[in-house]
Amino acid sequence: MNIIIGKNSSLTRSLSIELKNSIILSANSSNLISKLKKYKNKKINLIINNFYPAYKINTISNKDYENFNKLSLKIIFDIFANLKPKNINKIIYTSSSSVFIIPQNINNFSNDIFNRNLQGSFKIAAEALVSNYCGKNNIKCYIMRVFNTFGDPNCKFSFIEKLIQLKQKNKKVKLINGGNSVRDFIHVRDVAKIYKYFLKNNIKSNYFDIGTGKGYHIKDLVKLLDFKNEKILKINNVHERDHSIANNIRLVKILKNFKFVNVERYIKSKANVKSKNKILYVKDNNFKDFKPSGHIIYGAGFAGNVILKELKKSNEDVLYLIDDNIKLRNTSINGTPIINFTDLIKLKAKINVRRVYVCIPSFEKNKLESLIYRLKQHFFDVRYLPQKKYLISDKLDLNDFKINEINQILKRKQHEQKLIKNINKKNVLVTGGGGSIGSEICRQLCIQNVKKLICLDQSELAIYNLKKKLGSKSIFVLGDMSDENLVRTIIKKYKINLVIHAGAYKHVNILEENIFSAIKNNIFATAILSSISLENRCDFLLISTDKAAEPKSVLGYTKRLAEKYCEYLNTFNNNKSYINIVRFGNVFGSSGSAVNNFLDQINNNQLITVTNKKATRYFMTIIEACFLVLQTTNSKFKNKTFVLNMGKPINIYKLAEYFAKLKSKINPTYKYKIVETGLNTGEKMHEKLFSTNEKILYSDTYLKVIKKKKIHRVLFEKKYNELVSAYTKNDKQKLLRILKRF
Repeated sequence: MNIIIGKNSSLTRSLSIELKNSIILSANSSNLISKLKKYKNKKINLIINNFYPAYKINTISNKDYENFNKLSLKIIFDIFANLKPKNINKIIYTSSSSVFIIPQNINNFSNDIFNRNLQGSFKIAAEALVSNYCGKNNIKCYIMRVFNTFGDPNCKFSFIEKLIQLKQKNKKVKLINGGNSVRDFIHVRDVAKIYKYFLKNNIKSNYFDIGTGKGYHIKDLVKLLDFKNEKILKINNVHERDHSIANNIRLVKILKNFKFVNVERYIKSKANVKSKNKILYVKDNNFKDFKPSGHIIYGAGFAGNVILKELKKSNEDVLYLIDDNIKLRNTSINGTPIINFTDLIKLKAKINVRRVYVCIPSFEKNKLESLIYRLKQHFFDVRYLPQKKYLISDKLDLNDFKINEINQILKRKQHEQKLIKNINKKNVLVTGGGGSIGSEICRQLCIQNVKKLICLDQSELAIYNLKKKLGSKSIFVLGDMSDENLVRTIIKKYKINLVIHAGAYKHVNILEENIFSAIKNNIFATAILSSISLENRCDFLLISTDKAAEPKSVLGYTKRLAEKYCEYLNTFNNNKSYINIVRFGNVFGSSGSAVNNFLDQINNNQLITVTNKKATRYFMTIIEACFLVLQTTNSKFKNKTFVLNMGKPINIYKLAEYFAKLKSKINPTYKYKIVETGLNTGEKMHEKLFSTNEKILYSDTYLKVIKKKKIHRVLFEKKYNELVSAYTKNDKQKLLRILKRF
C-alpha cells in the first residue's frame, strides 16, 4: 500500500496515475493523524510531498513563512509518531533544488526578501529529519531533490506552463537578468515514474537529484516561443541563481535506459510552435562539484565549544560537531548541527572536510589514538587537543599547530585536498612505505580509495607501525626494494599499475660517510624499480629532492643520478605508461627534520643549534607535499620532472627563533640561546629547486614542469657502467669522482 501526503500538487496527481489505488491525504487536513492511524498496522510505502508552493514564497512575510515551515516539520514529526516503523517499507521525501541556494556563511535571513534561503534551509532540516528517522529505524529512504517540473497545465509552480500560457494569451513575459539563468526541467510524469521504479526495486537509501542533467537558458526558451520585443519585460534580480542543473549521475546509473520527456518538443507541441530551430542545452553542472566546505569538530563539550567560537571568530566554516552522546543528537550549538560518527561517514562524499579537530582532552592516550586512527582513514588532516594532563604543559608539539598557522610561518597558502581522478582504479606499490613521506602517501591513497595498496619497507618496525595506522585492507611487504626478484614478483602478483618510489636514504651527514649504502639504495634500487616498471608497462613516479639540483652532497649526487636514470629509461619508453619525477624540498616535521630537532632542543631546555644564521631552506607541510605528488599522477604531462612550488625559502635561524619565542610566551621563565655550528660537509647555505640548465616548461600555483637536456644514451651507459664497476671494486674515491661528473 502507498500513502501519499500532500493532496494539491501536480506530482501527487501524476503519482495517482502511476501508483493506482494509493491513499492520498492532505497535509493541511485537521484529521490527517486520525486518518493515518487507520493504516498503523499495515505495511506501507510513504511518500511525503507536502511543501509550500514556491510561487507563493514571496507573497508572505518571513515570519509567516517560517511559521508555516515549522508547522510542516511538526507534521512530519507527527506522521512518524503515529506510524509503526516496522510496518514502513520505504519512505520517499520530496525535496527540491532550493537546498542548493543557501550561502555557506549565512548569519541571518534579513536580506532574504524572497524567502528562498528560508525555503532551502527548511528543506534541508526536513531532509535531515526524515533521513535520521529512517536510519534509526532501518527504513529504506530516498531524499528526492526535484528540479523544475512541467507537464501539468494546472500547476502554478511550473515556469514552463506559465510561459506557454503567457504566449497563448499574448501577455508579457518577465525576463530576469537577461534570461541568462540556466534551469533543468523534468516532466512531472517522469518524476512519478522514477518514484514508482524506486518503490518497486531494491535500491539503497540515498539523496538523489531528480532532473535530466540538461540545463536550458531561459532566454532560449523565450526565443523558442517567439515573444515579440514589446512583450518582454527585462528585470534585474540579484537573488536569482545563475545555474540550476541536476547532478543525476547516481540516478542515471540506477535507471539506465530511462528516456526523459524532451522539454523543447513539449513546448512546441503545447504552444503550437512550428519553428524548426533547436535550442542548445548546457551539460556542465555547477552542482555536480558543489560541496559545502569547512571543518569538523569532534566533541561537543566545553573544549569543542571553545574551538567552535575561535574558528567562527576567524571566519572559518564549521560544518558539523561530532558527538556520540544520544542526548545531543539532532541538536546544535550556535547554529552548527551535532551528528554522530556514523552520520559523518555517510555524509563524507557530500561534503569537503578541510580539517577535523578532536576536542576531547579527557580521553586516555589509547582511546585518543584509536579515534585518530579511525578519523585518519577517512580524512586528510586531523588535529587534536593534548590530553588533560598535558594542557598545562609548556612543551611544544607540532600537532598543536593548525595547518593554517604552519602555512603562515611558511608564508604559503593552504592547498585544499580533494579526490584525484582515476587514482581509485589503480593497484599501487609504495616503496619506503614506512617512512615519513611514504606513510603519508599510503594514508592519502587509502582516503583516495585506491583499488589495491601494497606498502614495501625494509624496516620491520616501520611495517608494524604502518599496519597499525592503515589497518588490514592494505598489503604490507617486508623486504629490500633493491631485490630484483622481490620487486618483479610484487608487480606481477598484484598487477601493479603505479609504483610510487618514496624509499631512499635522505640524511645528508650520514650519507657522506656511507656512500656505498647511498648508491645501493638511492641509485641501484631506482634503476631496478623503474626498469621493471617499464618492462611491465607500469607507471613509475620517483620522489626526488631539491638537493638533486646543483648537488654538493652524496645525497644530492645519488638523487640526481636516480633522476637521470629515469630520464635515460624514458628514451626507450614507447608505452602509454610514464616515468615521472617529482622534486621538492623539506617537509615540515618529517623524521629527522630541522623543525623536530629545534622542538626537541627547546622542550629539553638545551642550546638551539643552527648551521648558519644566513642558511635558508624550502619547506612545506607533509600533507600538502604528498597530495601534490599524488595529483601529478593525473597530469597531462608524461615522462617529465615536476617541481612542487615551495614558495620562498625560510631562514633557518628565524624559524628556530620563532619556536623559541613561542615557548617564552607559554613559559615566561624560559630563556633560550641559539648557536651556530657551521655547515657540515655536503650542506649548502641555500638550496635550489632547479639546475641552471633546466627550463620551466609549464607553471601553475602549485607545481612546475621542467625541461631538461636530453640524455645521450651511449655516454650515459658508459658512465653508469663505470659507476657499477667502481662500486663492485669498493673504490670509494672513484665512486665520488664519477658521481660528481654525472
